Amino acid sequence: MKIDKVTEKVVCGKKIYIVENHHEVIIPWSEYASNNETAPVLLTFDHHMDTRSAFYRHSRKVAGLEWRPVRDQLISDVDINESSTIISSLERLCNDEHIDFALQTGMISDAVVFSLMNADICTDYANSKIYYIDPCCTSKCKKSSHDDECQINVYDKVIEGEELLFKLNKINTFIPGFFISNKVNKKFILDIDLDCFHTKKAINAVDMSVFNYLVNNAEIITIATEGYYVELEKKDNDINENYLLEKLLVHIENAIDNKRFKFSTAS
Repeated sequence: MKIDKVTEKVVCGKKIYIVENHHEVIIPWSEYASNNETAPVLLTFDHHMDTRSAFYRHSRKVAGLEWRPVRDQLISDVDINESSTIISSLERLCNDEHIDFALQTGMISDAVVFSLMNADICTDYANSKIYYIDPCCTSKCKKSSHDDECQINVYDKVIEGEELLFKLNKINTFIPGFFISNKVNKKFILDIDLDCFHTKKAINAVDMSVFNYLVNNAEIITIATEGYYVELEKKDNDINENYLLEKLLVHIENAIDNKRFKFSTAS
């Protein structure tokens, strides 16, 4: 593994990988894929969608409007069992192209994106294996027209139990049987970009039970610190990437140390 790109932590056998730039998660993702026959589903928490075509920017720079053959060749050159091809890909990959890259190379089977861009609950227009769970308001909101207060509520409850349970159930629309009776039925990677936490409330959820379940049942956990985007998207001035990372790691460690819990909400 490229140590200067990835920091690895192991908590009670659970592997956690921390990167600065989100596309660098392809290093631990490829390592997992090369050691496992079944490609997992990706569950990613991110302010942004991060679903641009792999190598898009590089290919456009090289070939302009004829970028697709260049992209296709770069993808075909990747062998997830050869770490050197993953490292060389990083030189041409941008930080919003890693999900498509992982799908195209077989690292993951599907990608569920819990974004905060008001994308709604839908399939990506360009890739049928990418699904957005991005409602414009919380599950209990009764307003006919959503406003700034609604948006802050969404931000504050990004990993709150009731909202997360609602979102997990919506995945069944795209992957039938994925989440049944409060249980995920497929292997998955849990991926978190710190820019999904806009407020102190967001990172200090009251009900962590559903998030704890995801932590304990994920095959691996990847975290992108993305300090620039944390600063850009935050709504509380007194948070930063260091604060968020410290809090998140405490949540993860507590979840793993206390594996016995029950959901506090019903589906």
